[in-house]
Order: sequence, then C-alpha cells, then structure tokens
Amino acid sequence: MRAALLLMLLSATYRAGEAFGVWKLNTARSTRVENQKTVTVRIQPHTRGEVFTLDTLAEDGRASTYSTILYFDGKARKFQDSTCSGTQSSRRVDRRTVEIVRECGGGQVRLIRRAEKPRVLILEVTEQNSDGHRSELRLVMEKQ
Repeated sequence: MRAALLLMLLSATYRAGEAFGVWKLNTARSTRVENQKTVTVRIQPHTRGEVFTLDTLAEDGRASTYSTILYFDGKARKFQDSTCSGTQSSRRVDRRTVEIVRECGGGQVRLIRRAEKPRVLILEVTEQNSDGHRSELRLVMEKQ
C-alpha cells in the first residue's frame, strides 16, 4: 500500500501537454518498488489542473486503480484515500519540475518530478514517517 501511496503522487506536467498520456515504470532503471509487478500511470488534462490515474498489478495478482486531481496552485487541500487522510498540495517549480506534497497522519510524502528527456520522467519520492523513518525512491517512467 505504501508504494501505491507514493506512486499516486506521480502526476503533474513539466510543460503543458507533454506529460499527458500513458507512462510505464522502467524497473531496470528505477529503485525497486516493493510488491509491484507492473505500474502504469495515465495523465489527462482537467479544467482545473490534471487527472492522474495509477494502475498497479501486485506480484500476487491483485490489481488496483487510484485517481486524483492536481491543481498546481500550492494550496493544501483535504485529501483521503485508503492509506492517507490529510492534505495534498502541488505546484510547478519551473517548466520542467513539479513538487507535490502529501501530509498524512503526522508523516509527509514529497515528490519532485522533472523531465529528463522528451519521453522520460524522473520521479524522486521522499517519505518521512512520524516515527522519523525516511525512505527515498527514484522512479523512471517512459511514455508509451
């Protein structure tokens, strides 16, 4: 579940329209995402930002779908899903970089997304739990 929470944060464009579409995780170039056989991200335009949909297939065969809207205005909004009850905010840092922050039950998940190449997104995810445990992931997503 924790991997799904982290991956839910993978939505935001680095330039208008360039991130829209379907992205697949390149497992050979990424930090291992525990218990995930496949990870697919769909990013679509929304009148107030973007819609991000995450489809995962766990190693035990369980499929999951998650979806959220990113507004890119930096405002913290109430957020709740099966693993988080708290707030989520998102903002564009520059043309190639987006920051997304979730505050959940005393912990924080921060994602920095940047364009490395036209068809590659690099996602740097940092999770800080309320007990002080910190984890980092580097995910490479390739446009399909």
